[in-house]
Amino acid sequence: MRILLGIILPLSIFAQSYGLKTLVEHANQENGMIQAKEMRIKAKQEEVDAAQSAYWPTVDIGASHSYVSPTNIVSPGQTSSAFAMVNLELYDGGRKSALLNAKRYEHEAALFEKSAFEKSITLEIVRHYYGVQKLKATLQALEERSTELRAQIQRIKKFQSAGLSTQEDVDKLQAEFDSNDYTMANTRLEVQRSEKHLTLLSGLPAKDLKRNYFQEPERIAFETFEPIKVLESNANAVGERSDAIDAGYRPQVSLSDTYNRSRFDDMVTMPGFEGDELLLDRQNKVMVSVNMRLFDNGKMAKESEAVKYQKLALMSEIDHAKKEQKMNFALSEKSLETTRTKLKSAKSALRAANSTYRVLKEKFEVGLIDNIAFLDALTQKTLAQARYQETLYDYEIGKSIYYYYAGKDPKEFIR
Repeated sequence: MRILLGIILPLSIFAQSYGLKTLVEHANQENGMIQAKEMRIKAKQEEVDAAQSAYWPTVDIGASHSYVSPTNIVSPGQTSSAFAMVNLELYDGGRKSALLNAKRYEHEAALFEKSAFEKSITLEIVRHYYGVQKLKATLQALEERSTELRAQIQRIKKFQSAGLSTQEDVDKLQAEFDSNDYTMANTRLEVQRSEKHLTLLSGLPAKDLKRNYFQEPERIAFETFEPIKVLESNANAVGERSDAIDAGYRPQVSLSDTYNRSRFDDMVTMPGFEGDELLLDRQNKVMVSVNMRLFDNGKMAKESEAVKYQKLALMSEIDHAKKEQKMNFALSEKSLETTRTKLKSAKSALRAANSTYRVLKEKFEVGLIDNIAFLDALTQKTLAQARYQETLYDYEIGKSIYYYYAGKDPKEFIR
């Protein structure tokens, strides 16, 4: 039974058809690159937790054993010691706070980076998904052309046997049939290539695809997309690192409490004195320390300045990226308008090609035109069919790009 299930289950999975949204959602869960981004987010969260732990006191314990030779009354031959120390930074000039904020911004950047990568994967899936559809539409047109050419070859051969056509007519049609067959083979290969890419991206078989389309854009509000938010978070993190360096010039105040226990052996004694009377076997030491950097020849100041320049560089990148996004958004909107016009033209061209083909086919079959005119009409009809379907799918790809540059998640507009 288990063996039977092991055979049937994979077959049932590969027999299913999947829509575009299913492919995208499965990729978000299973794509290895997206999972790597998720691991990076978890790593950054651990760094945030570590930075928060820096506010807590530290507790250290230790032990030692020493041998000394020669010995005297205050220096026994063997000493065993153990200690416990609690240390707390009372003030560090804001260094811990700045480092914690930097880690939070880095974690935020990792979240935006994952979201941005998911959207880029979505665009890749959309491109290959409609790429497969375009290729299949082209293949269908080529198959119809092949069927028509086969029928005409059979018809011309009958005419040839009756002496109404020549071998040359048959050869020309056969050459067109063979050329069409080669084009179909290449198209099938391209379909397989796109299906493999789609399977790699989504983690699902792409042999049988459901038809999906994107919602028609209406009153879409523009907003900053994730790649810019990543830069902004990184810029904020760099700014916090600069503040952490500057904190080194402020007073550093710490409080510590150390408790020490010792045991002494091989002690030297003197008349009237015992060694253990001079040596302390236990001691508690509380200490407050304050230190402040007065001079380092500008080392930390220059390090801080270098980090500030890094932030300025990121701010410049952010400014350029915002302009670029707005430009691409405007261009994607214009591209949709152009594709709508192209779609209208392709539809008219297909209607005209079909009409011309029907007329010329009738004339060819009754011998009023030669095979050159017929083949040209058939070619134009095939190309018009393919172009119309390609334009339809290009329009869907264009809508996904438009939503992307509008700062939206294209996945949410799949219908």
